[in-house]
Amino acid sequence: MRNGIRGTSVLAVLIVCLPALAQDVGQDMFKVRGFGTLAATKSSEKNADFTSTAVQFNGPGFSKSVDFGVDSRLGAQVDAKFNEMFSAAVQVIADHRYDDTYTPYLNMAHLKAQVTPDLSIRIGRMPFSAYLISDYRMVGYSMPWVRPPVEVYQFNPITSFDGMDIGFQQNVGAVALLWQLGGGSSKVKTAGAHSTAQFKGTGAALSLTVTAGSSTFRAYYTSLKSTYDNAGIDQSSDPFSPFNLLRAQTVNVGFGPMPNPYYDPAMAAKYQIKDKTITYTSLGYTYDPGGWFVTGELARNAGDEIMLPQATAGYITAGVRFGSWTPYLTVAQRKNDTHISNPPPAIDFGLGGGTPKPYDVIANILANTNQAQSSHALGLRWDFYTNMALKAQVDWMKNDTGSYGALINTQPNFKDGQSYTVSTISLDFVF
Repeated sequence: MRNGIRGTSVLAVLIVCLPALAQDVGQDMFKVRGFGTLAATKSSEKNADFTSTAVQFNGPGFSKSVDFGVDSRLGAQVDAKFNEMFSAAVQVIADHRYDDTYTPYLNMAHLKAQVTPDLSIRIGRMPFSAYLISDYRMVGYSMPWVRPPVEVYQFNPITSFDGMDIGFQQNVGAVALLWQLGGGSSKVKTAGAHSTAQFKGTGAALSLTVTAGSSTFRAYYTSLKSTYDNAGIDQSSDPFSPFNLLRAQTVNVGFGPMPNPYYDPAMAAKYQIKDKTITYTSLGYTYDPGGWFVTGELARNAGDEIMLPQATAGYITAGVRFGSWTPYLTVAQRKNDTHISNPPPAIDFGLGGGTPKPYDVIANILANTNQAQSSHALGLRWDFYTNMALKAQVDWMKNDTGSYGALINTQPNFKDGQSYTVSTISLDFVF
């Protein structure tokens, strides 16, 4: 679906449809729910900031000794059931964003038609369903950890998409199958390496969820035609921006036109993300008989893109429930295979190093996208009151050589390939 349906358009559709859909429906049509997480996070790495998502502006470490924004969130959801066929859901989230604000945004707004008991159609803004916990990823109370393992869940900045999906349920004996086919577009702003960046993708996705007793298995695949705009390197009006410089046969540095020693349009086409294909594949499994649980996911990001990381990641978590107490252990790893292919040496125009060197810029940005790391975490959850849970979690992180892992805002004294610790205490609640 080339043109995605924006959240405001979805709301307009819902407003127009509400009077007709709500006829003969009682006052119990709407259900309002809220949820949130208040968390304090500390990192032992003082020359960079730890972040839990790709959209966060800063975090604990260099910028702050203790940060309350990395894992804190507040949300509200309104569910409406108009009749046996039509329903709708709207979800608004406020958390730490790319511009260092907590401005609320529309994370979900869709209309659902239950065409038959087995077939449903949704149109609007829906969760990006690549993960086991996609449908409740924003609700900290619903998951065991303080945060989902960053090795997998920091992979992709997308949390929702605008478009349509079709769901088909079928039962095979004691096994329940849910097929989902969707198409649409997504747009999300991130804190780029040099300035604010924006990722845009349009494509289709297919997923299968299999439930049998205490087991849940999920498989997901999507292919997106994607564009990544970074204001720091994509300035169309600046002839010396990296990609413009790579495409220019001549340059004017004050002495008139001269041959451009950087001229390399093939490299510009290779590394600039404009209508490149990105694929994302994930597999997940959970076994939860009640007294204990084990859950894990594998994910692979690949495709034509070079500037966005091509990588494989996975984690496994196991926990045991002792009444209201749940200790758990997580082991996770992420490996990158993106690299810059044999860049020629940076050439100077003889102006004392004042002219930008596009190969250096590209290599620097690639370094910032290298998030290869491994970690293990110990956590404890205490459900001390109805709909409230306290959690404490310690993560021991180890970045690969040449990798920044989950760190941003690296400082001159930062050393890659080092280990550090992230400690978090959080309060999750629903109401």
